[in-house]
Amino acid sequence: MRQKGPLKQFEEFDAWSFSRLGESICSEDVKFDFPRLASDENILSSHVAYWEVSGRINAKSESVIRFKGRFTAELSCVVCGSGVQNVIDFDRHLILMTSETQADSYDEDTLDEDTDVVACPGAINLRDWLEDEILLACPMFPKHDACAELAGRSWREEGADMQDTDDYQDDTADGQTQEVQRPFANLGDLLKGGKK
Repeated sequence: MRQKGPLKQFEEFDAWSFSRLGESICSEDVKFDFPRLASDENILSSHVAYWEVSGRINAKSESVIRFKGRFTAELSCVVCGSGVQNVIDFDRHLILMTSETQADSYDEDTLDEDTDVVACPGAINLRDWLEDEILLACPMFPKHDACAELAGRSWREEGADMQDTDDYQDDTADGQTQEVQRPFANLGDLLKGGKK
């Protein structure tokens, strides 16, 4: 699909027909701006080098949209706050369902890590979907190698110090185990099924 004209048609994009016809479109055909990528406070700078969106019907007669590409991003290190340079490739396959009920009931055990099921009851904004996949490809906790090593050492030392304190012994003396706080323990559940 070669498209040099207005971008309005991609705001109400027919993903079903696109996949049924086996169409494809790439960054050489259409120039998209990515405002959320540019405005994200954790992304200091970014450049999308290449992207491609293609459609197909799989062996189960399901409509599938594939997003793939490469971008560079300078991300804020979660330890020191300065920039971490990343070159990121993404390649995602989205199986389309007509409703959230169908998407929720899909057997996720049959999916690989690069495939997801999404509700697509009608037209979509193609640029927004592509931008979603770019943002999701960013590392969740970017760190410099040196910062990651430093953080790991600090956690190990802090854990050793806790075990050596009298307070630690007193808290466990009555047989109750002190609960360890894990601030990101539920993060996976919150992100699960985010594109429904």
